[in-house]
Amino acid sequence: MTRELHPAVVQMLGNFRYDHLPAHLQAVSRPFHDLAHRLAETLSGPEVTKALDDLWKSKNWAVLAASTAALEGDPPPAVTEGDVVLYRLTEGDVAHINPWRKDFHQNGSADSRLGFIGHIGNWVQAGDVCPAIVVRVHAESTVTCNLRVLLDGSDAYWATSRAEGEDPGQWSRRDGGR
Repeated sequence: MTRELHPAVVQMLGNFRYDHLPAHLQAVSRPFHDLAHRLAETLSGPEVTKALDDLWKSKNWAVLAASTAALEGDPPPAVTEGDVVLYRLTEGDVAHINPWRKDFHQNGSADSRLGFIGHIGNWVQAGDVCPAIVVRVHAESTVTCNLRVLLDGSDAYWATSRAEGEDPGQWSRRDGGR
């Protein structure tokens, strides 16, 4: 059961949104968002609001530093074919992947082990993050890529024309953009 948060804490948590930022700044802001929510869910008392206020100030300075670096010509490095990134699965991706695995198990292929190569692996859910290899960069200005998403099993998923970001259906850099 989740406990109810104080209204002041709820208001402070709203300051940690990052979805309005460009992808390279989202990568800087998101860890502060995650920490703020973790603190609010595990601690109580007036000190939590103070801690969140100081964390918010730190987040703002970090985002400003990253923004300034980008303006000074130090943008995130370009991705190229062969780079490993992280891809977040969508509901549509899951709708393709899980039936492959279900079919393999329902048809007895998993039990026969006669050399048949099938879709063996753990089930996936929307929002799961998987490593992916960049196989083609389409537009450097939008960093749209084709990806070979490595699944937990014997197969991979082909994700085409995917943009950089933190949402399902997007990929992000393994090191937060640097």
